[in-house]
Amino acid sequence: MRRFFYFWSAVGVLLTGLYWLMYRRGFTFLNHAFVLCFFLCLPLLFCAVNVWGPSLAVDPRVLRPFAFLGGYWLAFFHYSAYAGILYLVLRVVGLLGGNGAFWQQAYTLYAKAAFVAVMAILVYGAWNALHPVVRTMEHDTGKHLSQPVKIVLVTDIHLGSLFGRQYAAELTALINRQNADVVLFGGDQVDNDLGYLLREKSYEPLRNIKSKHGVYAILGNHDHFSGRVQEELELFRSVGFHMLVDEAVDLPCGVHLAGLEDFRSEPRNPYLEKLAGTDPGKVNILLEHQPRRFLEAEKAGYDLYMAGHTHGGQQAPLNLVTKRMYLLDYGNKKFGNMMGITSCGYGLWGSPVRIGSTPEIVVITIK
Repeated sequence: MRRFFYFWSAVGVLLTGLYWLMYRRGFTFLNHAFVLCFFLCLPLLFCAVNVWGPSLAVDPRVLRPFAFLGGYWLAFFHYSAYAGILYLVLRVVGLLGGNGAFWQQAYTLYAKAAFVAVMAILVYGAWNALHPVVRTMEHDTGKHLSQPVKIVLVTDIHLGSLFGRQYAAELTALINRQNADVVLFGGDQVDNDLGYLLREKSYEPLRNIKSKHGVYAILGNHDHFSGRVQEELELFRSVGFHMLVDEAVDLPCGVHLAGLEDFRSEPRNPYLEKLAGTDPGKVNILLEHQPRRFLEAEKAGYDLYMAGHTHGGQQAPLNLVTKRMYLLDYGNKKFGNMMGITSCGYGLWGSPVRIGSTPEIVVITIK
């Protein structure tokens, strides 16, 4: 991951300087040298918080404002890329048209409009990222359960530099208001490194989650980034989580629950079929982080398949990419006799800005 942050920080410094050249044409206050320095420091700040922040002997709450600032830069960088491409097109057209006074004014007006539009997107996306919703659905499994079972699915909480102990406490309160029979965590409990969690103990509020039949969790790709998987497993077990890593469990509510290791670690996972329940009277549920094996799960006889990972693209138009990558990048859809569910997640990665998706927990009542 370090190379990833180093690379994009270097690219970020270069392109952010070019964005500044574009935007300063529209607003004179951007012409000051200290504004340029501020812009250029943001990608370096983004890198520092993610690469060196986890190992610093500093309270994560002190570093968190810097993590947010670096994250806002990432969204600014993303949406300014589209503005920059359109600006280049405008400049080429203007050059072909003679680059006269009309075109000079057009460049200025465009720079103003682009800067205002990007900042408006950031403001809305920052607000949206911090206002989660509860998505509810019902599903008739045809299994004649003695009573409905309420499942709360939570994916991609990404505890770390951006979100910590208070965030976990708020999530716990939201889950408890649902009066769940079963709570499922769909992976990526950790963002990039355990360092922030260990210093802040941000996982501890999760021990207060109330669930009639327990809290179960799997691992996601981010849970592997620091290479401390066993340590993470023990941390979450210490707060009452049942960690399912290629394991299955039968619940007293008539549910057979299987949890798989992340696809990136086990792309050819033999446990998908091995863990499928054989009791026709029980609801057979498969929990996996990346939504990649709908068809295989349906063939193996699962009734429900639950996943996360995609964040719903997190920042449109990246949702167009996730739609091409996965059979179901968000929402719910029937695959034969099986219901597939993909959540866009409660947390996020890198940038605390969401456009085109809203953070959520999913409450599924099965009958």
